[in-house]
Amino acid sequence: MFEAKLKPRLEIILSVVANKMVAIGITANMVTFFGFVVNLIATFYFATGRLVTGGVLILFGGSFDMIDGAVARAQRDPRASGALLDSVIDRYSEGFLFLGALIYFYSLESLLGIVLAFSAWFGSILVSYVRARAEGLQVTCKVGLMQRPERIILLGAGTLLQGALLHKLPALQSTGMILLCTLGILTLTSHITAIHRLIFSYQELSR
Repeated sequence: MFEAKLKPRLEIILSVVANKMVAIGITANMVTFFGFVVNLIATFYFATGRLVTGGVLILFGGSFDMIDGAVARAQRDPRASGALLDSVIDRYSEGFLFLGALIYFYSLESLLGIVLAFSAWFGSILVSYVRARAEGLQVTCKVGLMQRPERIILLGAGTLLQGALLHKLPALQSTGMILLCTLGILTLTSHITAIHRLIFSYQELSR
């Protein structure tokens, strides 16, 4: 949904930014690793309960998913190795973010939060795995609602909102209610997306 509706509108801006980066010697791999570092820092702030900073960093780190692809195109030398590196680093980044959520809920002694953090992470892995497996069998599989951009936007926004309302609604601090709802939505929609992709790919292969 994000890629179909919003990303094309950003292509011109991203192209200009990417060309300037390439002109000063920045490569797509550098951008990928910088985004990973931002996500590691976001994980630290998330895990230690500094949610406003953590939420902002999650959204900021997620923006590099678009930028590294634009830089790769601007280099005019796209390589499969770079795409592989980007995909693997994305999985690590997302895994660390959900680890931050798990640690946060552990500090709140919330078993439900821990279960939802693990379930949301597991669903996100399945979404990516089904697509990769399908495309390995020559089936283009980009269907489904909760792809990586949507997951990062939802997680970042939920974290930011949880942190922003802590002082106004102190009860939210002890329960993490907004983040619980966020992770619940992520869990449900990620697994629905994974099953949707599985059914779609199975039908395509059956033909």
